[in-house]
Amino acid sequence: MAQFDSIRFQPSRPLLKEVSADRLNAILSEIKKNRPRGERGITVRQAGDATYIGLAASLKGGNAATPPQPWDLIATQDPDNENQYKLKVRPGTLNGILPSNWDEEFTCADTGLFYAKAVIATDGEAISAVTIEIDSTAPTAQTPAKFGIATSVEYVFGLFSEGAIYRPIGDGHITLSTRTWLVTTASPAAQPGESPYDFYFLLL
Repeated sequence: MAQFDSIRFQPSRPLLKEVSADRLNAILSEIKKNRPRGERGITVRQAGDATYIGLAASLKGGNAATPPQPWDLIATQDPDNENQYKLKVRPGTLNGILPSNWDEEFTCADTGLFYAKAVIATDGEAISAVTIEIDSTAPTAQTPAKFGIATSVEYVFGLFSEGAIYRPIGDGHITLSTRTWLVTTASPAAQPGESPYDFYFLLL
């Protein structure tokens, strides 16, 4: 109780005589020490009317509890900064390729929306490498390629916002395939033996 004695107000004394910088700083210190902090699986969100404490769960068809999956995000509050989280990705493959930085740890603020992206490098025909990025930049829209696929594709596999984790993909590892996006008449006109159509593809 000794630490509280210095901030107790005395009855029947004018308020101005009770208030001092030391006493106000002591009150602020006690408030900060008792501020709720989220631990693993717990989210804390402060609003104008209250502090909300809840359980972080993947967005999976309304199911609160699901077994761990490849590509799941794992978030823990930064022990050195209560306004940050540390994010890691449960190891998984994309078309059989393990990301080169699969064990990297990412730092995210406790406010805003963060995108977890698999950044795919290709040679225009096949996937050659995969890396993970987690930041607040929305993924770049994939550009359809004629008779091939784009040399760089960003695929969102997770979202993180204010301590909550969301998984917008299905279960298991990621498998993408080349899909026809558009077919047009060949331009310039096809020569004998060439396709009369131009095919544009996306990696989906």
